[in-house]
Amino acid sequence: MKKFFAVLLIAGILFGLVACQKKPKSVTLEIWNSSQTMTEFYDEVVTPEFKKLYPEVENVNVLYMPIQDYVKKIAVAVPAGDVPDLMEIEDSWATPFVTAEYFDPNTKELDAILDQMRPELRNLVTYKGKAYGVPISPFHGLMFYNLDILKAAGITKIPDTWEEILDAAQRTVKRDASGRIEVSGFSMRLGGNPAGTTQKFWVLALLGNGVDVFEESKTQPGKFHCGFNNEGGYNALKMYIDMLYKYKIDDFASMKDTEAFWNQRTAINMREASASTSIIRNGPGVNWVTAPMPIGYKQRATFLICLNFYVPKGAKHKEYARKYVELATSREMYRIQTERRAGFNPYIGVDPTEGLDARLKPGFVFPPDMKVYTVPVHNAYDASQVRLGEALPNVFAKAELLDNPEGIRREIEALARIVNDAYREFDEFAE
Repeated sequence: MKKFFAVLLIAGILFGLVACQKKPKSVTLEIWNSSQTMTEFYDEVVTPEFKKLYPEVENVNVLYMPIQDYVKKIAVAVPAGDVPDLMEIEDSWATPFVTAEYFDPNTKELDAILDQMRPELRNLVTYKGKAYGVPISPFHGLMFYNLDILKAAGITKIPDTWEEILDAAQRTVKRDASGRIEVSGFSMRLGGNPAGTTQKFWVLALLGNGVDVFEESKTQPGKFHCGFNNEGGYNALKMYIDMLYKYKIDDFASMKDTEAFWNQRTAINMREASASTSIIRNGPGVNWVTAPMPIGYKQRATFLICLNFYVPKGAKHKEYARKYVELATSREMYRIQTERRAGFNPYIGVDPTEGLDARLKPGFVFPPDMKVYTVPVHNAYDASQVRLGEALPNVFAKAELLDNPEGIRREIEALARIVNDAYREFDEFAE
């Protein structure tokens, strides 16, 4: 009998030990983003490899939202702590959350990834000496040319200076019998998405004329004011006014942007490389090529803007989130992303044209004189960009500014006040 009870006791103990053992919990990683093509890249390329490395991760759910919906959601959700494990956000949209410390600073492993990328990209995610994210999808401005339209106008050399572009645009513009533009020489961004309107004016006119939207105060480092209330800003606006009303290479009524390009309704367009996917899909018969940004009146310049990965402070699975970042931003994944999305590979020492459509390759080779600009981590920057984009179309519409230096200077002063008021609003202003 004693032996029987001893067996029961041992069996009970063993059963209890087994019952007390916790089964490994399956993990579901949640990612929020606003890019449909990046969602496909995660689902089809990154996540399958990640689950091989970490089989305990049962699901990686990517919640895609259109940009406007996403911006509204994160404005409410992040301060409330209702966050996923990982967030993909464009740099300037993320700034308020970075400066308010809603995201974790990078670990040494994530910083090590940044150290292998172009040094300009660290500026996009750094606040008070700490980096808070890793670029997952950088993009830059470049030029698209319709080769058939150029050839018909007797142009065989791809323009490389602003003067050459202006000449080509005047020679390629076509009008109907009433004088209405049927094919623009250069498709100008004259309205629409405010941030996009500012962005095109920024890189094409302001940067090309040697000035930026902001500049740092010489008397109060860390404070800023408008950077274009000067001769460079005057020349930038004069350049747009002359394009519209002196050289008449575009107007408000013509078909615009990438849609115009794939319909062969413009000879030249400035855009990001991702526009190529729409051109290839919607205009398969268009004979086109890209080129780097031209030499402006003062300098050759482009931008690098990024979608970045951020780990929110309230994330449930931070370690897995960081491991996902490490994989998604690895050299191999960037190589695949370049092939699939015409993305910009930010790693130092790589061939940025590897895997690209041959027509895109020239636009990815930066000449030695190219200056690369990034978006700053300023709370006021996004607000100033949007407000400028809301004001610029009304300024561009003023034909009376042609050959009107005083009028142009007044408009530049008014635009400068918009920027300065935004920096005052966020206590980031100083002369």
